[in-house]
Amino acid sequence: MAKERISIEGITITLYRKNIKNMYLRINPSNGEVKVSAPLFLSDIDIADFVKSRKEWILEKQRLISENKIKAPLKYTNGETHQVWGKDYTLQLIKNDNIKRVIIDEEKSLIYLPVPKRSTIEKRKNILDEFYREELKKAIPQTLDNCVKIVGRKPTSVTVRKMKNWGNCKQDGRITLNLNLAKKNPICLEYVTIHELCHLIEFNHGKKFKKLMDKFCPDWKKIKKILNE
Repeated sequence: MAKERISIEGITITLYRKNIKNMYLRINPSNGEVKVSAPLFLSDIDIADFVKSRKEWILEKQRLISENKIKAPLKYTNGETHQVWGKDYTLQLIKNDNIKRVIIDEEKSLIYLPVPKRSTIEKRKNILDEFYREELKKAIPQTLDNCVKIVGRKPTSVTVRKMKNWGNCKQDGRITLNLNLAKKNPICLEYVTIHELCHLIEFNHGKKFKKLMDKFCPDWKKIKKILNE
């Protein structure tokens, strides 16, 4: 495999020539580096034309990365920043069989993650996810009680799981909350809970629903932005 650095219309490319059939372009999400893998038989002109055709897309991705709007995938290693209830903590792995649970050091802003030897990214992620799940479960009862008093509706059940949406409400009154809410400021949990309880009155996102949100959570639009940051 041959590797070289080239510049095409001001864009620096790390080019890899390989024994492959198609050409591929990737952008490193941590630093915006552009990498192109090209077949051995492809000419420099063809490679340049390919990069030029993606120039606007490349520059936009690099701009987003430079503004920290695109983050590199988490690897759950020492020194990474993770959030708990809206606060930043530095991750510290612990390889100790005597420690079985995640420990938060508020004074040092550290989150200690107990992991088995030779743990995979997936394993470390699952351990931290279970911590978030338990954190959210502990916070739900008081938050739910407060929100039920505000909205005047009570769910038939509340469960926690990983999901694409922050919350979900079924017509039979079952509410599901995303375990990642434990990463966010506590006001986000209150907002999502009120949102789902309002669906017990109005089962859509129309004008009536928005009026309910304005009534029961006047700052919901601001909180929604915080939640989705």
